[in-house]
Amino acid sequence: MRRFATGWLIMWTLTLVGYAEEPKYPITFRLTLDAPAEVVYLAGSFNDWQPRQARMQSEDGGRTWTLTLKLPPGAHQYKFVVNGTDWRTDPNAPEIDDGNGNLNSVVWVEPDGYNRPAKRGDGEITRSGLIHNPNDTRDRYVHQNRLFLRVRTRKDDVEAVELVITNRPRRTIRMEPFVDDSLYTYYQVSLPDRDADYYFVIRDGRTRLALTASGIQPVGNRLTPFQHRRGEKRFEVPDWVQDAIFYQIMPDRFYNANPTNDPLNDEPIDFTGRIEGDRFYGGDLQGIIKKLGYLQDLGITTVYLTPVFASVTHHNYDTDNYEQVDPQLGTNDDLKELARQLHANQMRLVLDGVFNHVGIYFFAFQDLLKNQENSRYKDWFIVERFPVRVEPNPTYWAWWNIPYMPKLNHANPEVRKYLFGVVERWTRELRLDGWRLDVPNEVPDFFWKEFRPVVRRSNPEAVIIGEIWDDAGRWLQGDMFDSVMNYVWRGAVLDWVAHRRSTPSQFDQRMRNLMVRYPLPSLYAMYNMLSSHDVPRFWREAGGDERRVRLGYLLMMTAIGAPALYYGDEYGMDGGGTPDNRRPMIWEPNAQQQALRNYVRRLSQVRTALAPLRRGDWRTLLVDDARNTYGFARTHEGQTVVVLINNGEEPATLEVPSPAKVSEWTLLISTNDDFVQGNYPVARGRMTVTLPPLSGAILVPQSHSTGGKTQ
Repeated sequence: MRRFATGWLIMWTLTLVGYAEEPKYPITFRLTLDAPAEVVYLAGSFNDWQPRQARMQSEDGGRTWTLTLKLPPGAHQYKFVVNGTDWRTDPNAPEIDDGNGNLNSVVWVEPDGYNRPAKRGDGEITRSGLIHNPNDTRDRYVHQNRLFLRVRTRKDDVEAVELVITNRPRRTIRMEPFVDDSLYTYYQVSLPDRDADYYFVIRDGRTRLALTASGIQPVGNRLTPFQHRRGEKRFEVPDWVQDAIFYQIMPDRFYNANPTNDPLNDEPIDFTGRIEGDRFYGGDLQGIIKKLGYLQDLGITTVYLTPVFASVTHHNYDTDNYEQVDPQLGTNDDLKELARQLHANQMRLVLDGVFNHVGIYFFAFQDLLKNQENSRYKDWFIVERFPVRVEPNPTYWAWWNIPYMPKLNHANPEVRKYLFGVVERWTRELRLDGWRLDVPNEVPDFFWKEFRPVVRRSNPEAVIIGEIWDDAGRWLQGDMFDSVMNYVWRGAVLDWVAHRRSTPSQFDQRMRNLMVRYPLPSLYAMYNMLSSHDVPRFWREAGGDERRVRLGYLLMMTAIGAPALYYGDEYGMDGGGTPDNRRPMIWEPNAQQQALRNYVRRLSQVRTALAPLRRGDWRTLLVDDARNTYGFARTHEGQTVVVLINNGEEPATLEVPSPAKVSEWTLLISTNDDFVQGNYPVARGRMTVTLPPLSGAILVPQSHSTGGKTQ
C-alpha cells in the first residue's frame, strides 16, 4: 500500500540526510519472529543496503533480534534480512514507497534542540542545524570561474544569513534561502573565484552567531575564518555530457541481425541446471550496428549498453569473462566495429561496468569451487566458511545473497589490479566514452577513488556515471563519479506527472533541491531517465495515458542534465517490474506509436538546436497548485526558452511573467497535436497562454523562430 502524505514528506527529508560531519545518535532496531531464525541482518540506506554487513544479535534462541547503530538526523529506510534471503519490513515502524515501487520501513532521527519549536525572531538559534563543511563539494566548489558556497540552518529558525569576506576587499553579502526540506533551510551564494577568507553570521532577533572554521561562536570574538584559495575545489566533468541524448539498450532485446549466435531457450544455462526464466530473444551487437541510422534519426548522440561481456544470462550482469564479448551477442571485433561506427557518425558509446560481483564461471570463482581452502583465489571473494558450493544462502558473500553472483573482495589488491586492467584495456581499445557503474554503492569508496584516474588516463573525456538511487553527494566530490542515474529526479516526475500525487510547488521544491544538492558540473551531466531495466516503464507508471507520457518526455528533454531514453520508450513500450520491463523492441509500430516517436524525435531536435535547454540556468516562472500548472525558463548567453505545463484536467489560461525583454513569444512545440501554433505578445511584462488539459509547450522569442523551427 502506498502512503503518500507521510511518505512524500519523509522522502523529501531523505534527500539530504547524512550530511558530512553530522552528529549521530544511537538508534536500536528490534525484530521479533514467530519462529527462530539462524541469522538476521539489518540493511538500509545507512549501510548502502548491504545484506550481510550489519548482523543483528539474539539472546533468546533466535526469536528476538536487536542491533544499535549511530545514525545522523533525518529519515532512514531499512529492512530486515532473515536467514540471508527473506527481506522483511519492520511491523512496528511506518512504511513508505521509496519512489520506485518498493515498500521500506523508515526510522526518524531528530537532531538536538528540535524539541523546541522553531520560530523566526525569538532570538533562539538551534546550533545543531548550522553546518558549512568546506571540504564537502556540496558546500564549496568552483564552476566556470565562480565560487559557490552553501550553508545550512534549521528550517524556519533564523531571520538572516550573511557571508562575511574578511580579506580585501572586505565585504558582507546577504545570502538568500534557496530551498527547504523538512528539517533544514539551505542558503547559497556565488561570487568570482578568488582567494577568500570568510565566515557566516547567523541572525535571529537580537542573537548573532558566527559559523567559523573553529565552530560556532558569538559575533565579536576573535574569529577563525574558513579559507578558499583560487583554483581549489574545481570539479571537472567532460563537457560533452550536458549536450548528450542517451539511449539505453539491452542488446539481447533490441535487434537480431545474426541468428547464428542465438542461444537456445528452455535448456540449462549452467551446471546448477537452472533455466533462463525470461528467455533469450537473439538481439546482438550487429543488430545495433544495423540500426544506427534509426538512432541517428531519433536524435540520439550516445548509446549506453547494458553489459556485453561473457555471461550465461540474458542481462549479463553476472560476468564470467571481462576479456570476451558474450558469444550470444557477437565478438570482440563486433564491439570494436560498433564503437568505430558510432565515432564515425559523431556518436558516443558508454558501457556498463559490473565490478561488484561476477558470475559462477568467472575463472577465479571456478578455481575456488575446485580447490576450496587451497585455491589461490580464495581471497578474491569473501568466504565465511568452507566448503563453498553454489546453493541458496551460500557460505560466501553474493550480490543480495544470490548465489550465482559472488561478490568480489575489493580489499584484495590483486582484485583491484585485475579489474583496473580490464577497464584500461577497453577504454583505450574502444576509445570508450564512458562507464555506467552497476551497484557502486556496494563497492568500497577507495576502489572508485583508484578507478577514476585509471579511466581519466585512458580517456580524459570519458564520463563516469554511477547507479545511485538516492542522494549521491558522497560520490560526487570530484574524486569518484561525474554524475549518476538520476532516480531522484525521476521520482519527482513520477509523483507529479505519472502518479499525480504531488503538487507543482512540491515538484518545484524538489527541482530546487537538486540544484543545491549537487555541484553544477555534476547536475548538468545527470543521466535523466524515466525508464530503465530496473523499474517499470514510464508508460506503465503513467497508467497508459499518453498525455502524461508526453508531459514526462517534455520535462526530460528540458531539464538540467542529459535526457536518457530506454529502448522503445519512444514508441511508448509497456512493461511492469523486472523482467516485464525488458520486452523485445518494437519494430513494427502502429500509428499511435509512430506518432509518439515523431514527437520524441522533434523534442530531440529542439533540445539539440537550443543551447539554453542543454546549458542554461533554471528559473521558476509560475507555480499554481490550485490549477496544477507550472512554468520555468532556461537561459544561456542571452537566449531564453520558456516551458509551460498544465497538469490539470481543465484548460488553463496562464499569466506568465516574461523572463526576457522581448515583445512577443511563439510556440515552438507542444505535447498536444491540436494545440494551434501562435504568437503571444508581452503586455506589462506578462504573456497570456491558454493550455489544454494535461499539456505542455515550449516557447521562444518570436525573433528566434520561423515556421515553428529554430534558426
